[in-house]
Amino acid sequence: MTYDLQKGRDNLQYILLAIKGLAIGVANVVPGVSGATLAVIFRVYDRLIEAINQLFTQPKKSLQFLIPLGLGMVIGILALGSLLDYFILRFSLQSSAFIAGLMAGSIPFIHNMSASQDGKKPHFYVVAIIAAIIIIVLSLVVPTPELYVAEEINFGLIAILFIAGILGAAAMIIPGVSGAMVLILLGVFPLVMHTISLIREYLMTPFDFGLLSPILAVVIPIGLGVVIGILLMSRLIAVLLKKHHSITYFAILGMIFGTIFAIFGDDAAYRSHSAITPSLIIAAILVFAIGMFVSLKLGKKQ
Repeated sequence: MTYDLQKGRDNLQYILLAIKGLAIGVANVVPGVSGATLAVIFRVYDRLIEAINQLFTQPKKSLQFLIPLGLGMVIGILALGSLLDYFILRFSLQSSAFIAGLMAGSIPFIHNMSASQDGKKPHFYVVAIIAAIIIIVLSLVVPTPELYVAEEINFGLIAILFIAGILGAAAMIIPGVSGAMVLILLGVFPLVMHTISLIREYLMTPFDFGLLSPILAVVIPIGLGVVIGILLMSRLIAVLLKKHHSITYFAILGMIFGTIFAIFGDDAAYRSHSAITPSLIIAAILVFAIGMFVSLKLGKKQ
């Protein structure tokens, strides 16, 4: 009887972990919202970092924590990713404005995080400006990957997806930083959201093998990047936040400013519209304001 009771408690613990993972997964898909901060709120952040770092030394203990949490995250990502893909395809400017608003609303929170240890020194702002300029320049000279992956996959796209996986995984580990922001920064966010939608479609029609090619073309490079990012970058991020806390966050702050500019400078933001009308601009401004309001409220709770 005691064994059954303990087993029931363990099962309940796994279910709760999966539910928390689902919420963290949803947060990781929404630009400007930090899945790591949600992990802190749910009191699983320290255990998550510990489980990742002890995956090879204490695999059983780590996997008992990581598997239910990870399954919940995958479900959350698949569910919200498909919804975002729908809006990106049909309402590209409004979706871009909402995403930009979410990112803009996270700026005060990131700024407070950046100045929480070393204050606000002038050279920190120089770092932020340099980071913003780098992102803006890259957005102007580096072409955005196509939304749909063609049958011929070029090495450049594979490299971008691989790097996006590494940096996205690293960003997801930093409290206050959005992993989705990295995907936007590298111009692959719509592509990844569309691939998530294809995965959901394939799970409903598992014998439609024609969907596997575009799915694997994205999932393999970005998945490998995520694995490497989680295993290796978690330690690097820990060192950076410990030894260079403020500079790291100010650099992230600059990247956010640069990425907001890049969002509206990208042709993909206007893909679903034949013409930019005054009513469309007003709608985009309103949606931007809503996204910013939502992110500000979440930032206060975080």
